[in-house]
Amino acid sequence: MEELNILEFIKYYFGKLFIVVLFVILGTIGSYFYTYYMQVPVYRSQTSLVLTTSNDNSTTITQNDVTLNKNLVSTYREIIKSRRILDKVIDQLDLPMSYETLKSHVEVSSISDTELIVISVYDTDSEVAKKIADKIAEVFEEEIIEIYNIENVSIIDTALVSGEPYNVNVIKQFVIGAFCGFLISSIIIALMFYMDDTVKTEEDIENKIGLSVLGSVGRYKTKRMENELIINIDPKAHMSEAIRTLRTNLQFSSVDKKIQTILVTSSVPGEGKSFIAANLAVALANSGSRVLLVDCDIRKGRQHRIFKSYNKKGLSNLLLDDVKEVYGDYVNQTVIKNLSTIYKGMTPPNPSELLNSEKNKQLIEILSQQYDIVIFDGAPINGLPDSLIMGTLVDGVIVVTAYQETSLSLLEDTKRNLENVKANILGVVLNRTENKNKKYYGSYYG
Repeated sequence: MEELNILEFIKYYFGKLFIVVLFVILGTIGSYFYTYYMQVPVYRSQTSLVLTTSNDNSTTITQNDVTLNKNLVSTYREIIKSRRILDKVIDQLDLPMSYETLKSHVEVSSISDTELIVISVYDTDSEVAKKIADKIAEVFEEEIIEIYNIENVSIIDTALVSGEPYNVNVIKQFVIGAFCGFLISSIIIALMFYMDDTVKTEEDIENKIGLSVLGSVGRYKTKRMENELIINIDPKAHMSEAIRTLRTNLQFSSVDKKIQTILVTSSVPGEGKSFIAANLAVALANSGSRVLLVDCDIRKGRQHRIFKSYNKKGLSNLLLDDVKEVYGDYVNQTVIKNLSTIYKGMTPPNPSELLNSEKNKQLIEILSQQYDIVIFDGAPINGLPDSLIMGTLVDGVIVVTAYQETSLSLLEDTKRNLENVKANILGVVLNRTENKNKKYYGSYYG
């Protein structure tokens, strides 16, 4: 995996921390219900044996006894779990279980470098576990005498009734549940990242799509914006700097041909094309150029809302009128110096036919003679012919795409559709990127 991908995954991962938190909580809740409502408590009782001298008349343990006992420890461990011992335990305690079942409940261990043997018995009933442990030690002590004809086994500790289940550790199980939630959520996020086809970096656009990036505009996560003309109301904001960078890059995007008429479009609705078009128009007007912003998304255009104006008449109405004589009646002067607008007008039944008309071609030519720069806010590309038509009539096209929202395949389709009609694609604006200088404004600009 390349370093860039690792860094992008880390950014993506922290952007999905709510998934991690959710699964950690669910894992903890799951472990709680398992511990208190599903898990069967098992109790453990233990008794200890020691191998002593085999000489009844001697009060001391010789080296021979020690050597013999150490050699017998492993043998005794197997004898304790033998059918001979456990079958007698079952009979004497009248246990409702088979030899195999009882054997699975018994664990025999020895302490290293000693002659100590520990018998552990596990059962769902603590009283039963104690009785079985004591009875095994008792029967074993008796049977060893009969098997080896020696008395070298003594019981050190009798079993106790356990007050706490052996297999229930609430804190440990909560930690395990939380860790499982963390692990599962991390795997899910990793799968989401590698299956995610959305635009994550400028390099994605440049290397995978083959389009240049004119600028990146950040996302702000405070309250909803009431005024979307950020570059006008707060020229020092990070977003305003990004728009001015876009303006500069746009001016250098074509050296051989003057770019005077520009279409701003996107692949699908909601990627922020109208916001970018409006603020770019303000930035160009602030630089001294005479700018006209035309809302040619005559289906669902919203520039009149951005500029807080009325939409009684606009482009659709103008294209049904005498374009050459009355176009000036449809131009709205804004409070921003050097910036005028033409809004979308009434929604017609045939938007694409109006845009493909000779009147529209004539209008674009007239407007390019009257203004230094004309910005057209177009309809989304995919599924509609409107911006493809406009793309053939303007000097260049800017495609707005949304960070971690627009898929690369969709952007590729947009590029291919524009290239099919031989539109001049100036580049892409990556909108709603994450940045460290988050200020003032809400996340809404569409």
